[in-house]
Amino acid sequence: MVSIFPVVAVAQPDSEAAPWFGIALPPALIPHSSPVAIGTRGPAPAVVPEGEEEYFELEGRRLGYDLERIVDFSRQSRLNQEFGSDQLWGRVSGFYSGETTMRWAAERLLDAGIEDVRFQRFDQERLAELWLPRQWEMRLLANSQFGEGSEDIILQTAMPLAPSDIVGGDLTAPIVYVGKGSAAELLNVDLQGKIAIQHITPQAHLVFERGTAVPQARVLFERGAVAVINLVDQPGNQRVRDFSNCGGPCFNLGGQDSWFLSQVMNAAANGGVFEQLQMQLSLQSQTYNDLNALNAIGVIPGRASEQTIVLNAHADAWFDGAGDNGDGLSVLLAMARHFAKPENQLLRTLVLVVSAGHHTTGLNGPRNAVRMNPDVFQNALLIFNLEHVAQRNISPARFLFDDGYREFTADSGEAPIVVGITNQSPFLINLFDEGVNRYGTNFVSTESTMASGEGGGYRSVGVPIITTMQAPPLYHTSGEVTEVISLPGLERMARFVAYFVKQVDAVEAAELQSSL
Repeated sequence: MVSIFPVVAVAQPDSEAAPWFGIALPPALIPHSSPVAIGTRGPAPAVVPEGEEEYFELEGRRLGYDLERIVDFSRQSRLNQEFGSDQLWGRVSGFYSGETTMRWAAERLLDAGIEDVRFQRFDQERLAELWLPRQWEMRLLANSQFGEGSEDIILQTAMPLAPSDIVGGDLTAPIVYVGKGSAAELLNVDLQGKIAIQHITPQAHLVFERGTAVPQARVLFERGAVAVINLVDQPGNQRVRDFSNCGGPCFNLGGQDSWFLSQVMNAAANGGVFEQLQMQLSLQSQTYNDLNALNAIGVIPGRASEQTIVLNAHADAWFDGAGDNGDGLSVLLAMARHFAKPENQLLRTLVLVVSAGHHTTGLNGPRNAVRMNPDVFQNALLIFNLEHVAQRNISPARFLFDDGYREFTADSGEAPIVVGITNQSPFLINLFDEGVNRYGTNFVSTESTMASGEGGGYRSVGVPIITTMQAPPLYHTSGEVTEVISLPGLERMARFVAYFVKQVDAVEAAELQSSL
């Protein structure tokens, strides 16, 4: 049997050897840069069906202009060191970055010609708290036994997870590797007083790993670990913000930093000096419990009905947030420009919700939109949530770097899009089938009733909720930049959503409510 994994020669420890066993140091984290290879071959062009040639407001280039502006609010957050340093940034509800993003989005609704634009402020829920790290460091401590000239290494992609706390602000301890953290791997491992290193290989984005990684981290703390570091197999070298409530100080580490640390541990083990490996962790954080945020809601009256079709996209994000949810918000704003035109007015009223609070504990934009707009939601027929919809598809490349690290590269399509339809209406399911044939949208073939993300906040309305959501590995990472978004993919989704809304507008309510 031939191994498909790279075989990497690991230098033996020697006081005369090169620093860090001769292992190449990881690259620096470069904010706002792509963690995957983006070549000159772009995504497949969008399909423009006959009769839609004049819908210039739905073109990918036009949506890309909005996307760049949305991401810029995040980049300003980093320049302003909004959260105490330049290590964490984003468009965060309850803070200046979230406020300015929402005000800009409301202006775009007005610019589209929508007269009824509602700008509504709401408070953080009582007892809710948002934990944010302000400044931190993960330092791998040098030792002459690791090679002459070895110096401390700061692993720049370290990302502390909520609500981590280090008494006194820093700790120093030896490290121990626990693999996947299974019972068999932990059988003879002494964790007392040590920093436990566990290895996580996401199948898509880290949401799907929460159910195993977090309980495993809790077990490590119960057995005496003083901190847990998750080596996350991710593209490039980026910060990865996911997981919470691990039971103690917990950090994620990006792909190439994780690769470097793995190689160091292997070399130290081979040379009999693993016990000399130590780390120093430091962390300053802050908890917020008196925040407020804004929703922006545009209402386009129908020609003949007060019944409403509701489209939603959340505006907030961690890091650049081009895919979560800059692309979804860009599509929503395209719907404003399209349906505000008199020639595209619907029979029913179209409601566009730019929601806040998706990433801020206690600020739930959808729930507050329902509470503050009874005229809209008492007449709702369905709610369509647009959430990360146009990231390019990426996969490991066939070539390796000299150190054995496998690069990731983008291909000519978009990442698969899961479609959730809570009532499994045959009519609605069929519209998504038509979307694949008509526009080339990459909807997955299996059916789902999920209403995750913003969709869950609308369940009290009691109408069908539709959710479109990609699950690519760049989700909630500093590598989710504009370069990894497909402009043709934006156009595919915009044209599909416009088509979807028009088809829904043309049928009786019973067609939408019927279930399988």
